[in-house]
Amino acid sequence: MATYRGRRSDICRKVGYNIWGHTKCPSTKRPYPPGQHGPNKRDQRQSEYGEQLLAKQVIRRYYGMLEKQFHRTFERASNMHGNTGLNFLRLLEMRLQTQVYRLGYAKTIEQARQLVSHQHVTVNGKMVDISSYTCKVGDIIAVRDRDASKNIARRNHYEGAPVPVYIEPDVPGMAGKIVALPEREDFPKFFQEQSVVEFYAR
Repeated sequence: MATYRGRRSDICRKVGYNIWGHTKCPSTKRPYPPGQHGPNKRDQRQSEYGEQLLAKQVIRRYYGMLEKQFHRTFERASNMHGNTGLNFLRLLEMRLQTQVYRLGYAKTIEQARQLVSHQHVTVNGKMVDISSYTCKVGDIIAVRDRDASKNIARRNHYEGAPVPVYIEPDVPGMAGKIVALPEREDFPKFFQEQSVVEFYAR
């Protein structure tokens, strides 16, 4: 499947702030789009459509997804009971590549995708190589029991990863159990999921 291969820092500069929280992200000093005309766009006013589009792009880039798959996930959320915005964020968060990233086995969401596709990860003891696989409460995500897989997690210093409260980590066993669904406070505050709902409702 196709994926974004540009610079991650360009995404942060496009939206005007540090999406992933990296300490050396250039968006902290240059919060405007890259290019010679970037500074002129710093205070440019946006339409309502532009604000909704930007909110969508922020979440889509954060989870490392392309538009087709992102939209398909939203359609799944819109057919579920309850709050569409929260259901949408939960579906994105419960993707296997996101869980691998949360557990610290990968430094970036893109590397997590690669770990899954290269068969370094298991779910409930079975090898899964589909990065979009939807995890459920009770699932146990673990690094595959082989030296090549474990060495990758060690090099990424998974032991110090800030694991969310809805995941119960087993650091010595290189595994983690999903004990609950994530709530709104478990997601970044800058997410504007309601704007995404309005964008697709147009």
